[in-house]
Amino acid sequence: MPFPTLDPIPLPAPVWLFKALHIATLSLHFITIYLMVGGLTLAAMWNFRARQDADTPLYDASADIAHRLPVVMTYLVNLGIPPLLFAQVLYGRALYTSSILIGAYWLSVVFLLTGAYYLLYVAARRADQGRAFWWLSLLSLVGVAYIGRIYSTNLTLMLRPEVWLDLYRADALGAQLPTDDPTTLPRFLFMMATSFAVTGAGLLTVAHFSRVKAAVRSLMGRWGGWLAGVGGLLAMGLGFWVHSAQPEIVKASLANHSFYAWSLPGFLVCAALLSLFGFLSLKLPGWIPVVGAAGAGFLATTMAVIARDGIRDLTLLVKGFDVWQQPVVSNWQVVIIFLALFVAGLSVMGWMAYALAKAKGVARHA
Repeated sequence: MPFPTLDPIPLPAPVWLFKALHIATLSLHFITIYLMVGGLTLAAMWNFRARQDADTPLYDASADIAHRLPVVMTYLVNLGIPPLLFAQVLYGRALYTSSILIGAYWLSVVFLLTGAYYLLYVAARRADQGRAFWWLSLLSLVGVAYIGRIYSTNLTLMLRPEVWLDLYRADALGAQLPTDDPTTLPRFLFMMATSFAVTGAGLLTVAHFSRVKAAVRSLMGRWGGWLAGVGGLLAMGLGFWVHSAQPEIVKASLANHSFYAWSLPGFLVCAALLSLFGFLSLKLPGWIPVVGAAGAGFLATTMAVIARDGIRDLTLLVKGFDVWQQPVVSNWQVVIIFLALFVAGLSVMGWMAYALAKAKGVARHA
């Protein structure tokens, strides 16, 4: 078997609980990734177009996004830690191996993230001053996208034990980033399309509930409706592509699985609803299409995460790794305390997200 020897320390809770927590936290993490990628793209594009005139709704909209993105990054980082830890608990024998094989790139994530985070604050400060910052947002986007490239490579490589030995022989120092997996490109494009769709729902939410200028709310509402509508349709098509890129045995296993079989149809339905509510918001002002788009965006993300989880489990199962066959010695007292703190933490973060959505923005200084 190509996988390392099983860790003798048993899991402190059932596998199903770790998987449920992983899916829940990864869905929230993906929402923040989508908002970050879409937000940086719009901030760079809008600010570039308004770089010669700061007294326009387009500049104000780009500045408003620039002020919100450092907080979004805070959520992105903090919501990214739990699903990574849960994945390490469940799939450590595969994930640790792939992480070592690209170790130099894996460690570089800390520095790339620090640089991208710093650029967000510099861009926000320049927005306060009415100065151009599009290039800073673009540089931050490049850093965030490259981090995504590293994560995507690692989480794909963990499913390919048949290439581990050859990669180690080629470079034992981990200074390599394989590019030969056929699922990488469709997964990347799927994430990008879904980023714009969910960002559209986010813009609709800000346009409806925040206290920014009326002209800025109108601009965000129009862009949000089109992004949610078109992005939802693109995400549906790319979701099919991601599914079709999987090996035949994995696709057959997904279709016959009692839990994962409905994840792709569920995603397609939710993405279609997101697109519908996005287009509807352009014709029907009010809270119904806004709430509908936000809810459909979250559910579409959750369905995509479940489908992703199924692809990982069934791919590893074909190659000899059954995530459900691990020793478990439950410590329910600790688990209950953890769950209580977990729910409390999510509640606080939810309240902070609500306050951020309603924020009026920061006044510009001369």
